[in-house]
Amino acid sequence: MKKAISGILAFSLILVLSACGGKKEAFSPAKDAARLRDTQGVFATGLTQIDQAAACALYGIDESTVTASAVFGSTSSAEELAIFTFSSQEEAQAAQPLLQYRVEDRTEELRDYLPDELPKLEKAIIEVREDSVLLVVASDYGPVEDFLKG
Repeated sequence: MKKAISGILAFSLILVLSACGGKKEAFSPAKDAARLRDTQGVFATGLTQIDQAAACALYGIDESTVTASAVFGSTSSAEELAIFTFSSQEEAQAAQPLLQYRVEDRTEELRDYLPDELPKLEKAIIEVREDSVLLVVASDYGPVEDFLKG
């Protein structure tokens, strides 16, 4: 009987611990963009902020579904950072392929113009969390991966 109770308690503990660790909270555009931009080495070039209307047009996102955003790009490299929050998780999921199309388009644009930038685009990170989505094209992905784990 003791073994059965111990087994049930151990199984319950495993379930509780696995439920706590799996879900990551949504991205916060202003806070998370500032954190990534301020992290040494993530971006090798200066990034310029892009207003929400222009960013939505750039990525093909319906602006009426966006509740907040922080978007930055470079005119001299492939580097960019985009974080959007949406009215629902479904809209965030629908934005993910649009961000992937952006990476593919940039790859084609820069193939002959800035070929040294292509490795950055090959490693681009797109991640959806709850009602938010993040795109990072960086110079150094180590700090970005640490941020995502964090």
